Amino acid sequence: MSVTNDNEVTSLAGARLSLLVRKALQIRQAVETFDRDWPPLLNRQPMPAFAWSELERQLSSLAPANLAPMVTDLVSAVRKEANPKPPEMVLREILIIAATVLDEAFHEKWHENWAQEGTTMS
Repeated sequence: MSVTNDNEVTSLAGARLSLLVRKALQIRQAVETFDRDWPPLLNRQPMPAFAWSELERQLSSLAPANLAPMVTDLVSAVRKEANPKPPEMVLREILIIAATVLDEAFHEKWHENWAQEGTTMS
């Protein structure tokens, strides 16, 4: 199987590699920006350790039932990209998920959009 671009035919593996490199560069740039905005603290007391599954379980319990699949996807995305990021950056991403889950205005907008998509797909 091959993918055609403007200039030539490239392999699917080449296209996937290009996407991976682009994503890695985006993550690297995000980390550099984060480190510039939030330089590492010299005094860092450790936090209790917890598992990704425990985080997902707790965030899902805070979310309305219809948002649980979204919580699962968001936690999975943060987990997959956590390794090259500073711990504080990952923490910030987790807090954003928590804020979203607890934001009732977001619940209403998400439900409205979901309902509209359901009616247009019928």
